[in-house]
Amino acid sequence: MKRIQPIFLLFILLLLNIKCSTNRYGAAEDFLKQKEYNQAIRAYLQLLQPHMRGNKRYIYYDKEAVTGVGVVYWHMQNYRVSTKILHTIWQKDPTYGKALFYLGLSLEGLGREDQAIKAYKKYTSVLKDDLYREALIGRLDWLARKQIVREIQQALKNESKLEISDFPERSVTVLSFLSLSEDSQWEPLRKGLAEMIITDLAQIEELTVVERIRLNMLMDEIHLTSTSLIDEKTAPRIGKLLGARYMIKGSYMVTPDLKMTLDANIFKIDEIFAPNNMNFEGNLSRLFKMEKELVLRILDYFRISLNPADRKRILIIPTENMLAFMNYCWGLDAEDKGNYKKAKENYERALKYDPNFQIVKDKLISEEVWDATHNQNLIRVDQLVSNYVEEKEKWSNKMEARPEEAFFTTRNRLQRMGTFQNMGFIPGNDTRESFLEAYTNDAPVLPEVLDEPPAPPSR
Repeated sequence: MKRIQPIFLLFILLLLNIKCSTNRYGAAEDFLKQKEYNQAIRAYLQLLQPHMRGNKRYIYYDKEAVTGVGVVYWHMQNYRVSTKILHTIWQKDPTYGKALFYLGLSLEGLGREDQAIKAYKKYTSVLKDDLYREALIGRLDWLARKQIVREIQQALKNESKLEISDFPERSVTVLSFLSLSEDSQWEPLRKGLAEMIITDLAQIEELTVVERIRLNMLMDEIHLTSTSLIDEKTAPRIGKLLGARYMIKGSYMVTPDLKMTLDANIFKIDEIFAPNNMNFEGNLSRLFKMEKELVLRILDYFRISLNPADRKRILIIPTENMLAFMNYCWGLDAEDKGNYKKAKENYERALKYDPNFQIVKDKLISEEVWDATHNQNLIRVDQLVSNYVEEKEKWSNKMEARPEEAFFTTRNRLQRMGTFQNMGFIPGNDTRESFLEAYTNDAPVLPEVLDEPPAPPSR
């Protein structure tokens, strides 16, 4: 009999492991699709193995299974319980996108849109290859826009009652910069510069920074042009409606020999005639360093001291490729005009010039996910996103199963072994920590789950 080569034996074992990992949650997922919620919870609990220790109930930790229970409760419209379960999972594993996505949907179900937005903003902690990362970005965009429209309308309605003293002490809005260049090709820099400054300042907890999208939506609402923003009579009103005590506005000029000057002013909206001026100049190639210098000067103005970690994070330059940055700026402009298709084309070109331009990667989500997450109906959002993730996982599993993809390198083999080693089997009780005992000191994570599951809601 012909001997089986070790490499093919390893291949067979991994295929079996992949099958086990796929089927591990299959029964519970099938019950969920059939809306058999009690059975779905029981199926997940079989994996969690609830048990008693000292008159307290515990489960063995399996983030996918516990998240699955949270998702079941979300489908049952018991958003209070699903929020508690999913928040616990996210606290333990902030890189896990599925728990964070359904935590956001649960908060939306409770009507806590502010908290949902905060949850979706945590997408930056989710692993780059997590399929739910795109859904978090898309849902954040939709919900943030919805909230901004509501707040702008409320601010306009109560404009006469707005008081600067009601705004946070260190609240600031950054206006789009004014281009003084004779060559119109540098016009897109006006939005890109503002967005870079906003992105950097937003990382500082002591500051409240108005998003650029809020300014754009306000301008649309009250029919303002970009030139009107620099008007000394209009600017204070804009600041009030945006809820900011301070405003940053500036200009730049690029000469034919690619020299650049960058000027910025920061002032209180009730003291517009006493701005603090900041000026920088140099070669165009220094644009990104000038922006960082400007951000540090702004922080000095607010007397904010950075610790080494914050300073290091602020000074990270997202790209040094001017063509990549220009395409990013054009993409921002197209996005502001509601032309996501055109914006996507520009973002894709930006990544061709700089594949590591992470800000662009975060904006470049698939049109399928964009459409799925921009929907008022939460059930519809869940269905579309779930279908998208399921299809992607099927494709990924097929790729994993290809011997030429899985086993050409030792690194690939080790990565796949590490991925699946804890998914295809359940270790004995002595080798696993109990979730409640190991990770919480409060009430049980699944207070209702460990008893008889409640009846599903009527639909």
